[in-house]
Amino acid sequence: MPAPSGLQPENRVNTSPSFSTHAPDLTRAQAVPLAATRAVPVVLLWAIAGMVVLAFQLYVLGKWVTGPNFVPTDPGPDPISNGKLMYFRFLEIAITLGAVACMIKWLVLPWIREGRMTADGRLFAAGAMIFFWDMSMNYSSTALFYNSHFINYGAWNLGSWPGWMSPAANLLPEPIFVTIPGYTALVTTQAIFVCWLLRKAKDRWPQMGVLSTLGLIVLGCATVDTLIEIALLRMDIYAYPGAIRSITLFAGETYQFPLNEGILFGGLGVGSMAALHYFRDDKGQTFVERGIDKLRYGQTGKQFLRGFAVFGYCHVMFFTLYTVPMQWFSLKSDPYPEGYPSYLVNGMCVYGINGDQCPGPGVMMPRIDAPSLEH
Repeated sequence: MPAPSGLQPENRVNTSPSFSTHAPDLTRAQAVPLAATRAVPVVLLWAIAGMVVLAFQLYVLGKWVTGPNFVPTDPGPDPISNGKLMYFRFLEIAITLGAVACMIKWLVLPWIREGRMTADGRLFAAGAMIFFWDMSMNYSSTALFYNSHFINYGAWNLGSWPGWMSPAANLLPEPIFVTIPGYTALVTTQAIFVCWLLRKAKDRWPQMGVLSTLGLIVLGCATVDTLIEIALLRMDIYAYPGAIRSITLFAGETYQFPLNEGILFGGLGVGSMAALHYFRDDKGQTFVERGIDKLRYGQTGKQFLRGFAVFGYCHVMFFTLYTVPMQWFSLKSDPYPEGYPSYLVNGMCVYGINGDQCPGPGVMMPRIDAPSLEH
């Protein structure tokens, strides 16, 4: 696929006067090392970012697994039908199998066929860890519930994630056979699917420029995410109780969907991954892989750096475009809808002076170490 304007690899000869033969004191032997030190290859910077992010994620997850909060959340007294429990078990199996199928398709088979990790494989590997940011909207205030009838061991936040602010966050029952394989399967699939749709649109309207292309990526990813999440919300898998009703679909219902979630997570988060995957040069390299050919590493080392560069970009974008702005929306939420069962609330409404309210306008935001909030 031809690269868009402005994304071709830089391989032109530098004709800047500072390196011309008119500079009598600068020999060719001196100019080369000086030019080489002008900038660190982009791929190294992004690869370092990827290593730092992965190290932080493994640190947090390790503290969670080995800490006292790695325990299932009690669903509470409200009943649930045996039929729905059987359906939940089916979902856990089906989603996990779907993730395995996607791994085989996007990562394993292309690697076997080409003897190296492909662009799809690098995107898949990065997307498989996006689940880490799933509950990050709860960092400042509770805005996300999960159904504790799924297999869960709490969540990797209080006691694991440095500086976590919202109280009782460890009671969020992250369904490990839904969120982890779900992100693994859906994030990369959404990005690649939107890239496929975009290529079809390009065939129809070849005059589309870079800005139009980016706009379609954001719109496409936001739309796909919104449709998927609306369906999942109606299944009682999770809920978004903390929402600004004026920008929320089905506002006031237990299955309400805040549009900022679709825009920030789908449009910008997944969209940034799709854009990276779509805009590649004639060597098949993304912009975060630029400079890899100039490095004196073997093929294994270069593949390692390219993988971490893509990983770093994807996770820095999700943190910047999703996790950070979601804190504002969480803190500005309207009152929670009525009717959430105990297996969705899970004892997380511990705000207010007496520690028995859900967050909302005029409700006190407690410290997580307040005596009345111990669990």
